[in-house]
Amino acid sequence: MPRVIIGSPLFNHANDFREAIESVLAQTFTDFALVLVDDCSTDETPAIAREYVALDSRVSYDVNRERLGLVDNARRSFDLACERYPDAEYFAWASDHDLWHPRWLQELVDTLDRHPEVVLAYPLNRRIGSSGELLARKPWAFDTFGITDSWTRLSRSIRQMSAGNMVYGLYRVPLLARAGVYRRVLVPDRLLMTELAVYGQFKQVPEVLWFRRWYGRIFSLGRQRRSFFPGGRPLYMYAPWWMSHGVSLFWTFGVKQQGLPAVTRTDGAVLGLKYLVSSGLFHVWQQLRALRIDLLDRLVRLKPYERRLRLAAREVQRQGVVDWTGNHLKPYVGAKARKKAAQKFRKRAQEASSRAVRGPGMALLNMLRSIPVVRKRVVPSLLKHELDQVPAAPIVAAMTRDLERLGKSSRPILIGPWISEVGFEVLYWIPFLNWAIREFGLQQRRLIVVSRGGARLWYEHLSPEYIDVFDLFSVEEYRARNEERWSDGGNQKQFAVTDMEREIVERAKRTLGVSEVELLHPSVMYKLLQFFWFGKASVRLLTEHADYRRLPAGGDDEALAGLPKEYVAVRFYFRPSFPDTPENRRIAADIIRSLSRELPVVLLNTGLNIDDHQDVDVTGSKGVYRVDHLMTPQRNLEIQSRVISHARAFVGTYGGLTYLGPCYGVPSIGFYSNESELIPAHLDVGWRLGKVMGAPLTPLHVRSADTLRMLLGLSGPGEDAAPHFEGLPAASAGPR
Repeated sequence: MPRVIIGSPLFNHANDFREAIESVLAQTFTDFALVLVDDCSTDETPAIAREYVALDSRVSYDVNRERLGLVDNARRSFDLACERYPDAEYFAWASDHDLWHPRWLQELVDTLDRHPEVVLAYPLNRRIGSSGELLARKPWAFDTFGITDSWTRLSRSIRQMSAGNMVYGLYRVPLLARAGVYRRVLVPDRLLMTELAVYGQFKQVPEVLWFRRWYGRIFSLGRQRRSFFPGGRPLYMYAPWWMSHGVSLFWTFGVKQQGLPAVTRTDGAVLGLKYLVSSGLFHVWQQLRALRIDLLDRLVRLKPYERRLRLAAREVQRQGVVDWTGNHLKPYVGAKARKKAAQKFRKRAQEASSRAVRGPGMALLNMLRSIPVVRKRVVPSLLKHELDQVPAAPIVAAMTRDLERLGKSSRPILIGPWISEVGFEVLYWIPFLNWAIREFGLQQRRLIVVSRGGARLWYEHLSPEYIDVFDLFSVEEYRARNEERWSDGGNQKQFAVTDMEREIVERAKRTLGVSEVELLHPSVMYKLLQFFWFGKASVRLLTEHADYRRLPAGGDDEALAGLPKEYVAVRFYFRPSFPDTPENRRIAADIIRSLSRELPVVLLNTGLNIDDHQDVDVTGSKGVYRVDHLMTPQRNLEIQSRVISHARAFVGTYGGLTYLGPCYGVPSIGFYSNESELIPAHLDVGWRLGKVMGAPLTPLHVRSADTLRMLLGLSGPGEDAAPHFEGLPAASAGPR
């Protein structure tokens, strides 16, 4: 007799059904039975269902004699499953179009086994599109775990629950039966969750284990009235859903007293009335919101004013009435405001004249820069000559004035946006921010970090507020704008605020709901440290303006799920110091294959086309794990960081992620083949970083690849290991 029964109501989802049922049958927890109940599908669903009945003895298939609709079909799947397996402990619904992680059932069973007070366990979920692609919406999180008072659980559930995200969890069979499964009302999942909240706690597993197929906003009460009861709608279907819910709870608990013994008739009556009031107010709020949206759709001219009003209200709430009023009066009151207005006018006039000559001038400079001799010799020489003429002291003084002004301001401070290299961000920008925030007393509550690719983890010690550029720009728009920025500036360094960065700031302000912010731009750091990079100042300039600290390792999550306890994180990609040549491709592949013979290897390839870095891919290697299926533009750096933070070591191309390893206390080994492209200052800082963090950062020429075994403490070469990682035969495909 199985411990778990899964009921799967089916209706006309043949395109997605095969993938859905395979994800259920692939669960690591195998002690379950799957009961398929078809509500008279007219597509290929019956043929697919019978195919899996023949393949797997755990699967059974039934067809309704007539269309029951979603509610009654879900109830029948539960009734049939309980009738066939009366001793089962747990029940779950599985749709015919969603996907489930292989550990979905195991994690939920373990949760209910460990916590008898929990009546429903469910995971985090992500929305996926029709082709299985991850959508941008973040996972919804909510539970009542640890709340022992039933009234507190109920109140919190009414306000914060999202029943559609909870319904595909794991239930205790007796309590689900007592709660009436799906009652014949509109929005039945919300009523079910409300009743279960009285019986016990909800526990959400903090892992993404369910992938919800999203077909767009299809919820409507009219659609539910048509599809839930195809045989005819009861008269009470025309009453508001919250009213039928309240009456149902009042009747169940207050009149028939079908609740647990602890729920008396009086408590049940109060429960029904309380739900009636709370849900009624919630419904009124929904209707007012829908009315506002409808009016704005009809009166398009009012949209900008309505949005401005909402943003102003959010800004007042964020800053406080006094600070908001003072900030908005400052630009218009007093001699200082008049002086600032005059300066602003002169600045705009200068910018206009500069733009008039910028186009032809930049075209000429780009033409000269395209000449190899000018790019490699003349430009670096001119930069160094210019730095010889400008001492660092005035730059330090200007930077100090800017940071002091930020400390005195009451406006939110937007840090960034950072859209340059990972190496500079880890090696210089974050340590510089550590120093600046501490030195000038910048209040954490005012700081908002803007970066890209899921770099939130690197800034959590500075500010809880983070905006990702890929939440503001699509990948295609980001690439196009960034290439334009590189073309105008000659490289990706952020020595000045560009048009792209101004647009990022404006979009971030709209997201935050503020009209004015202070900007702590990376150009402050770039203008200061250029003297050190070009050898015109000692390392003291850096050490006096940087604070190197270890980053906290990320906790267990989906990035680490399924990975071995001990592994080496690896990412090879091409760059000027490690160019794309057949020799470098062979060396990178041989290093990965040789490492995988001694220790598991986790490849950090992103599979994304965001920047100019092309990953070296290695297929057909045993012991090589991959995480590229988790990579999205908004999370690729987060996934790589979490994997590196738990690794035994990082191995890959020198630069970028090589600097990240020591920040987590993980030794890093970076390979290069073109030494002329390495900057001595960066090598020196990398060595100092490893020393401070207690985790060495070792740059190696590809000719020294055999030294890797010694540095990682691997065993000596055996019969199957070549001393120079050459000529290794390909092994069979490893886990992904």
